[in-house]
Amino acid sequence: MIDYILLFIAVSAVSTASIFAVLASAPGIVASFWRFAISSAVFLVLYRKFPVDRKTLRYSVFAGFFLAVHMSSWIESLFHASVALSTAIVTTHSIFSGIFARFAGERLKANEVVGVVVAIAGIYLLSGADFYADIYGIVMAFVGAISGGLYFTTAKFARNVEFREYITSTYLFASITTFAFSIITETPLTGYPQETYIFLALLALIPMSAGHTILNYLIRRMKVITVTGSVLGEVVGSTILSIIILEQKLKPIAYLYLTLILFGIYIAISRRSS
Repeated sequence: MIDYILLFIAVSAVSTASIFAVLASAPGIVASFWRFAISSAVFLVLYRKFPVDRKTLRYSVFAGFFLAVHMSSWIESLFHASVALSTAIVTTHSIFSGIFARFAGERLKANEVVGVVVAIAGIYLLSGADFYADIYGIVMAFVGAISGGLYFTTAKFARNVEFREYITSTYLFASITTFAFSIITETPLTGYPQETYIFLALLALIPMSAGHTILNYLIRRMKVITVTGSVLGEVVGSTILSIIILEQKLKPIAYLYLTLILFGIYIAISRRSS
């Protein structure tokens, strides 16, 4: 029961990510760098030890790279599509996570497949209720979905290494990767308004340090598809927040599609899948 409570907390936390990212109004690479840099600094302070285990570092380099790609591309997509559509597409990483997790010995059950298909159908329908999208935003969100699947699944492969070392080094390597991205693309990491850094700090502390850390922890204890399938609930949370805070409007039928997504999640994570 405690795992499902933690899962609810994690999904609620990550649901704020798109809102903070849009309010920060910084390029995806910039938002991602500060998100990872602050988070890794927090865990280095808490852990009080620099991760040096070679096995852990191998996993962390891989996970950190794809986490950087995942966040940079997805946050960039938020400026080319509505929060609802962008988040809906990127959370299809649950499909890719389920596929990749087969290499870690996990098998999909019928209710998990049906639940994810139902949720994805709701996401597809929701995309038709978007007034804001362009093709670049859709492609960036899709890149975020594939790389997100690789990032989350790595946590399952790394389940036998020390968790604090893994999470600290993963966030650290993600910040190094996004720093490299900023140099390659000549994207400045500083010089933004003060309020931008406030929202970037919130982005690091709530959806990253809390939300993603809990998700990585739960992937060690639960099936990957159960955890990542639940993250589809971020679509609902982010959409509601975007309507209230960002005043992004959707067609009335969109709310029916959001209900369909929640129903799919319920099917996928029901106790039959444990």
